[in-house]
Amino acid sequence: MKKRILSFLFFSFLLFIQSANAQFTDDFSDGDFSANPAWTGNTSDFIVNGSFQLQSNNTVANSQFYLSTPSTKATTAEWEFWCQMSFNPSSANYIDFYLTASASDITQASTTGYFVRVGNSSDEISLYRKDAGGTITEIIDGLDGTLGSNNVMKIKVIRDGINQWTLLRDLTGTGNNFSSEGSVADATYTTSAFFGIYIKQSTASFFQKHFFDDFVVQTYVPDVTPPAIQSLTALSPNTLDILFDEPVELASGQTLSNYSANNGIGMPVTAARD
Repeated sequence: MKKRILSFLFFSFLLFIQSANAQFTDDFSDGDFSANPAWTGNTSDFIVNGSFQLQSNNTVANSQFYLSTPSTKATTAEWEFWCQMSFNPSSANYIDFYLTASASDITQASTTGYFVRVGNSSDEISLYRKDAGGTITEIIDGLDGTLGSNNVMKIKVIRDGINQWTLLRDLTGTGNNFSSEGSVADATYTTSAFFGIYIKQSTASFFQKHFFDDFVVQTYVPDVTPPAIQSLTALSPNTLDILFDEPVELASGQTLSNYSANNGIGMPVTAARD
């Protein structure tokens, strides 16, 4: 799959692939969460809706509820999922996605692992480590004010072979526009037993407004082959449209010094996504 990019260069979007080596995938197209894979926990607080999305169904104020599913992928790993929060989050209204967890009940203080928190008082997306005793430590502090009143997103987390974590988010929800929230090295926990979703909500304004889809947990395989130009089209005397043969990482793709034209032209002035 390829996508066009205007202004001196083109790049294709980050391709989301459910590969054969996935630890687990779930898009809820089977209409349930009881098998393939099986999710356990507060099962009465969730449904699969008519759009084949997992949706919260708890209507109790000041409640906390969760689901988890077996997942042993913990190192050299990649996690990706879609989420919608149809409200403005707060310190009493947020979601924790447990990428790794030592036990199925992710609410227990004794459960250790790593999780992405979407929300909290700073309206951010951040990565945390949870230690025994319930102590949590923010290890990647996401950009404050990222979230608003209706939030559709895809989240991707990569842990490479040297325990370098990278947290990415795409606020279009398409998987085409990932931006980095930061990176950090942490090797505290290198095993996992479960992946989980934890929801904290306060009043009726937040009931049934959490939606989830397209979970993929798989082995992280770094791309070591650089992209090659497949075609080039002159749109005007000073604008080129370039098509690459594979997805190009956004930050490096927009670095002007990575491009140069001969005959004394040099680097482009701008590089913009179509």
